Amino acid sequence: MPQDPYAILLALRIALVALLYLIILQVVAVARRDLKQAARMAAGTTARGHAVIGHLIVIDSGSTSLTPGARLDVEPITTLGRSPTNTIVLESTFVSTEHTRIIYRDRSLWVEDLGSRNGTLVDGKPVTQPVAVGVGSVLQVGDVRFKFAV
Repeated sequence: MPQDPYAILLALRIALVALLYLIILQVVAVARRDLKQAARMAAGTTARGHAVIGHLIVIDSGSTSLTPGARLDVEPITTLGRSPTNTIVLESTFVSTEHTRIIYRDRSLWVEDLGSRNGTLVDGKPVTQPVAVGVGSVLQVGDVRFKFAV
């Protein structure tokens, strides 16, 4: 029983149009997601959706690949260390896996050493208990130095 060639051609055309609409929908979905992410970033949130409390500006990159002058976002709870689970990852042998934590509490930023091997310094002084920091304070994690900024 021979098939009608026009019916086959019509089915192929419909399939092509449906495929084109699916591609267009995918492009629109990706563009919409990127626009939402850009709006979040403009509103002062990180890509993970957390509020940006301040910034760390790299003063001395030590043995990491960070660029001096680079601005890193500080979230309400920010961890620094070598582990990829940290908020700010510092790939240096002088930095412990989980080295330092910065916490926003009582309208201030507090720095806490997490029992690191090489210690954490704020303005050149070792951190033995949580210490409040302000704009311009210098944080040293291993061989990397940062300055707190708004």
